[in-house]
Parts: sequence; structure tokens; C-alpha cells
Amino acid sequence: MTSVDTRFTDRPTATETVQVAPIPLIPVGLRVGGKKILVVGAGPIAARKAEPYITHGALVTVVAPDHSPAMDRLAASKRLYRRFAAEDLVDTWLVIAATGLPEVDGAVFAAAEERQVWCNAADDPDHCSVILPAVARRGPLTVSIATGGTSPAVASWIRRRIEGLLDRHTLEVAEVTGRVRRAVRDAGHRTEVPGWAEVLDRDALNLVAAGQPEELERRLFEAVVGR
Repeated sequence: MTSVDTRFTDRPTATETVQVAPIPLIPVGLRVGGKKILVVGAGPIAARKAEPYITHGALVTVVAPDHSPAMDRLAASKRLYRRFAAEDLVDTWLVIAATGLPEVDGAVFAAAEERQVWCNAADDPDHCSVILPAVARRGPLTVSIATGGTSPAVASWIRRRIEGLLDRHTLEVAEVTGRVRRAVRDAGHRTEVPGWAEVLDRDALNLVAAGQPEELERRLFEAVVGR
């Protein structure tokens, strides 16, 4: 069994970071419930990477000789107290390489590529087939921001700015629009049509701020179905 040492703290420092060109990305949303996710490394950064997958119902296995208190606090499905082995990728849907050492994370990436398993390596875009964006969540809204692997710090900064825009009126607009979309579908009409943007841009925030969500529903339905 081929193994790679994962007994590391999370690194690297800013002085070790190299300039990289933006990576062309296709943004997607993943439904990870019940999926097998492997996390290689068990330091604080690995724990931060693992947490959202556990929260959303993924079956997360953590492999590393030593596990940090941050990782111990998470409800991982399985813990392996040893070095990573390529055989750990069997039946794995996605692997997170977060040991902090490029040579180790690179070996995880190479093994994942050979087996056609998606891989994200923390702070190492050259060893990623998946880039994890910064995410702002409020109610039904999820906004993700990526910089093509060039600057996660900037992505996080933009995320914080966007979070300030997702106030209660914006959330109410999202909820109203969701109800209208269901009503349009139930009436036998398509929803991927023009009509939404005009009403949302012109009326949405003003109407919900004035306590008139029903009027917003009516205008949206008419704008979409009437086309």
C-alpha cells in the first residue's frame, strides 16, 4: 500500500505563495448529502474545509496520523489515524488535500486524477480540479465568489461586502420570487423566460419595504406568464 506522510501543520505563509494565472472556472452548486468525501490532513484548515460537507450531510472520512482539536470537534463519519494511501480514494466522490505541504497535496491530487476523483488542495491551485469559492449564505440565498485561484483573501473580502447587501428585504424578495416560480410551474408555464428582471429591478425592494409582497407576487406572475 503506497502511503504519503500527512503529519503536518497547516501552512503555507504569504511569502511562500507564488503568483498564479486565473484558472477558468465553471461555477456549480454541489448536492453532497450521502456522498463520500475524503479529507487528507487534520489541522485547523482541514477542519474548516471539512465542516460544510459534514453540515450538509456528506460522509466525511479524515485521514492523518494526528488530528487537531478543531478536527476532533467535527462529527466525521470515519477517522483514520495514519498516512494517506491512494487506496483511500476508492468510491470517493471528492477529496480535500489540506496537509499544508505541496508535495503531499500534490501526491493526493495525482492519485485523484488517475482515478477521476475531484480534488481540492488548500492554497495550491495547481493541484486542484475543483476550486472552493468563498460563500455568503442568507436564508435561501447562496452567493459564491472565486478569483480563479489567484487570491482567496480577495474572495473572502468580497464575500463580506456581499453579506452586507443580503438584508431582510432582499431575503423577502427571494422568498416571494420562489413562490411565484412555483406558481408559474404549477400553472403549466415555463419559468426560464424574460420578464423577471424588469419587475425585480424596478419594483421588488420598494414593494417589500412598503409591506406589499402580494403586489410583487402579482406583478411578477403577470410579467412572466403574460409573455
